[in-house]
Amino acid sequence: MLRKRTLFFLILILVLIVLLSAVMSVPSDLRLLVLTPKMLKYRGLIQQHAAKQGLDARLLCALIVQESGFDENAQSPVGAQGLTQLMPKTAEELGVQDPLNAEQNIAGATRHLYTLYRAFPQSPYEQRHRLVLASYNSGLGRVRDAQAIVRHHEVGNPLLWKPVSVALSQLTQKHAHIHREVWENGKPPHGHFEGFNETLYYVERVMHYYERICFYDTLLFFL
Repeated sequence: MLRKRTLFFLILILVLIVLLSAVMSVPSDLRLLVLTPKMLKYRGLIQQHAAKQGLDARLLCALIVQESGFDENAQSPVGAQGLTQLMPKTAEELGVQDPLNAEQNIAGATRHLYTLYRAFPQSPYEQRHRLVLASYNSGLGRVRDAQAIVRHHEVGNPLLWKPVSVALSQLTQKHAHIHREVWENGKPPHGHFEGFNETLYYVERVMHYYERICFYDTLLFFL
């Protein structure tokens, strides 16, 4: 009897492992699981300020996961600070006096994101997310330059992420021949952009976390 019960539980555990492996993206899901207590700690602030700006709280949560791992004291080598890693100049423009203060940081970031969303009013919903995230990471000017390349060469829709992401990779100095065709002075208005790979990776990571948070939805994160 005991052996049968043990065998039953072993089979049940194996079935659960198989089922979980089918729906889990293990590394990112484990990270989200570890960060859940911190997500819950800042849940109220995220919901409050996201709602005020008409943003999806789950996307803001995903952005913070990628930016700082919910470390409100995080500081990057280039000077970005706080939960959403605001750069000093951006924080100043947004009226954020203390970027290491969680509420000020989240409030400032949501205002910034709201402005970026307004820059792409005609883009489809998910495409808009990606364009906004790219702008958050690299600056709106870089994305505008990439859109100009797409528009000039008519290689796609500048309101969509895929052609814009390709054009971001063409803002490097080695693509000067393309720049001469697009701009009179032969240079992108916001300068050459060698960090496009970081931006492309950033967009995909935040969107991946966003999709996983949406998948678990209120069951796990209560957002």
